[in-house]
Amino acid sequence: MMLLNNISIFQLQFSDQYGILVQTLYLLFFMVLIFFGQKIQFHISLLEVGGIIKQLSIMKEAAKKDTLIEIKKHSENIDVEFEMDRLLNSFMILPESMDPVGIVKKVEHIVDLRENRFLEDVRKLITKNDLEEYRIRNLSNMIEATLALNLLYKILEHYYLLAKKTGNYFLVAQLQMLAPLAFNEAKAYLYAVNAFKLGTPVGDSVGPLTIHSLLNNNDSKVIEIKKEYVKDTDVYIVNRKGRILYLVKASGPGGNVGKPGEAIKKIILGLKRKKKSIKNVIMIDAALKLEGEKTGSVAEGIGAAIGGFGVEKFKIEEEVTKYNIPIIAIIIKESFNEAISTMKKEIADAVLDVVKRIDRIINEETRENDIVIIAGIGNSIGVP
Repeated sequence: MMLLNNISIFQLQFSDQYGILVQTLYLLFFMVLIFFGQKIQFHISLLEVGGIIKQLSIMKEAAKKDTLIEIKKHSENIDVEFEMDRLLNSFMILPESMDPVGIVKKVEHIVDLRENRFLEDVRKLITKNDLEEYRIRNLSNMIEATLALNLLYKILEHYYLLAKKTGNYFLVAQLQMLAPLAFNEAKAYLYAVNAFKLGTPVGDSVGPLTIHSLLNNNDSKVIEIKKEYVKDTDVYIVNRKGRILYLVKASGPGGNVGKPGEAIKKIILGLKRKKKSIKNVIMIDAALKLEGEKTGSVAEGIGAAIGGFGVEKFKIEEEVTKYNIPIIAIIIKESFNEAISTMKKEIADAVLDVVKRIDRIINEETRENDIVIIAGIGNSIGVP
């Protein structure tokens, strides 16, 4: 009996001592969290962001290596790596917009100058005469995608090193939130490098692909083909269901977005000089979808569906407003990743839906012999 009582007393004493130990450890842990919690969280966040930065570095180097291999196939007696680094570190400074008068012309001049010089620099890398012009443009697009990936990496690395140097928790917290989004964007650029290497249509090619589909449709009869109607842009005049359609797209199959705004402006002015009226302008382009929306879903609206710096959009809006021409937009929804990587089946299938919508619009809103301008906006890579 006494032995049992002694055991019970010992258990109670041990239980009390254990409870005190646990309570003490808990208090110590609580105090550590109070005084060092933010620093601990800072280093955990820094470690997570650092991992993403390291992956971006690997992706950047992979894109650069892939591009260098393609260039070296068609280059000799030239320091390709040096020239490649020069292109990857090139930049463009947009004009001052404090006084907006004439800003569109200034932006157009700078953008055209940059594009022409960049393409000319790429041509200089190709010392062998075994590469067609459209493949040089694809190679230029590869370098552009590598440049974008390189710039994304450098920006994230800058803020990562700045947060690490200053010990700024709030800066690294913002990086922790943004880094996964930047990583997804980087993956898209890496996919784009491969798509441009292979010369396959990308998601953004859905506009030119629609024009190609209309052009080769049994209901369309080609009247006239105007290659290079304006710089890097083709125009096809066809008769479809008794209507005269002016089909506008960037010249293909090289990676090229053309100057659709300039082409539409020139068409409108040419027709007005002949005292002919334009019934509608229809624009087809890819558009970023919301997360809950389905890839390849099609929507209709009003306005100039075109991205970029706004120069081409400005030209279109100026002309349709001046002559009071209705402008209809048809968009195909896709994510940023899908827009610059090899075209998915869902996006390609959407072209049939877009063609049906165009036929419905011209049947409902135009009569026979009416003139309609239809522009397929986007990169014409892989689309002749």
